[in-house]
Amino acid sequence: MTTETPSGPVLANISRDDWIFGGAALLLAIDLLFLPWFSWSYGPISLSSTATGSPDGWLGVLAVLATLALIADLGIERLSPHTHLPAIRGGRVQTRLVLAAAAALFVVLKFLFHVHFSLFGFGFWAAVVLTAAMVVMALRAAGHDVVRGFGQSA
Repeated sequence: MTTETPSGPVLANISRDDWIFGGAALLLAIDLLFLPWFSWSYGPISLSSTATGSPDGWLGVLAVLATLALIADLGIERLSPHTHLPAIRGGRVQTRLVLAAAAALFVVLKFLFHVHFSLFGFGFWAAVVLTAAMVVMALRAAGHDVVRGFGQSA
């Protein structure tokens, strides 16, 4: 068994789409954990809460867990291709699609349970963009033509 340097063939397994996909997922996890999702102000007093804080912090926690599982799955497949992990519907790509959809579902539920546009902080709006990017990259990896669905006939 040969060991290669970090810049050798091990990182050659990671494509540009993988970097974008993993990066969007990592940024989403950071967003859910640390950036303010809700901001309340009353006079000089200002409070904020992250996605994992109340209200309904369990949805944020589940979204973080799904996102971290997605990152781990992608990393293990690319950096240790001989390692076999359980798969959903027979493939790693499909597993990551399901994990991305689960994370997106939890983010959407968190939004739907607390629709107050005036209360949403920067973290919420960043999570919307990052979640959309993560789901689009998962769909692209699964072979779905995401762009064709917008204004073009089959």
